[in-house]
Amino acid sequence: MGYQRPSQRELAAARKVVRQDEMDRAIAEGRLTVRTMTVKERAESDARWAAASKARARGRKTARYYR
Repeated sequence: MGYQRPSQRELAAARKVVRQDEMDRAIAEGRLTVRTMTVKERAESDARWAAASKARARGRKTARYYR
């Protein structure tokens, strides 16, 4: 069987592995700090998620593409 081009899913998985390795290295070297959200940050994040969820439920007001 000949060469088969990798799928987009496979390419994305490979990029994710590289990105994760880079993040792990940055954390180990102290260039990146990982912390938990504060209560205020969590509340703000939850509010943004709720607003986005409502917007998705309403749907688009106008068509994005015309045929």
